[in-house]
Amino acid sequence: IFNTGYTNPPTYEVEADASAATYPLAIAAITGGKVTCEAVGTGSTQGDAQFCFLLEKMGCTVQQGADSTTVQGPAAGSLRGLGVFDMESMTDAFMTAAVLAAVAKGTTRITGVANQRVKECNRIQVMQTELSKCGVKCSETEDGIEIEGAGGVSSLRGAVIHCHDDHRIAMSFAVLGCLLPDLIITEKECVEKTYPEFWDHLRSRLGATLQPASSHPEEDGAA
Repeated sequence: IFNTGYTNPPTYEVEADASAATYPLAIAAITGGKVTCEAVGTGSTQGDAQFCFLLEKMGCTVQQGADSTTVQGPAAGSLRGLGVFDMESMTDAFMTAAVLAAVAKGTTRITGVANQRVKECNRIQVMQTELSKCGVKCSETEDGIEIEGAGGVSSLRGAVIHCHDDHRIAMSFAVLGCLLPDLIITEKECVEKTYPEFWDHLRSRLGATLQPASSHPEEDGAA
């Protein structure tokens, strides 16, 4: 094989993180708000760029262009369950979908995410454990999780969420905390792995109210 050398392309575009975009889009879904994420659209090669169409199935209004995605959520408490939904093409987003399913009307069974058992933690097991703390009826399956939606948060309760130093657990429960009061998220610094500005953006761009968990001093790093 002859070495003909390598020439750098004149430009090289790095896509925005479609997985990170699922959290603000999900906040629009759960609160009935409207959010636009720029640089994530139909031109993306990432599976998680399709997460907006899962939200559409749950009752959201979605507009996706080549380089942006907009989600308008329905009235808070009126999301619809997904039934059986295969998330093999966007496994990192299953936790985001799970917290939405918890407050939706109807049952959701997420499949195709068995690989999530061997990430920063056993994410399927942790989601079942932490959602159960909040009063959500849910159970593990071999390759996913089944959730009986509560149709809002009136029958749910706040809890101390142990993130197991997993950024996606923390950010997913932050979505739930935008609707469910008194949710305490521990190890908040773990989001720095992929989205270090997450808590600042949650407050400044999405209007969330965040408070230090001073009433739970035993929970170091809680927010």
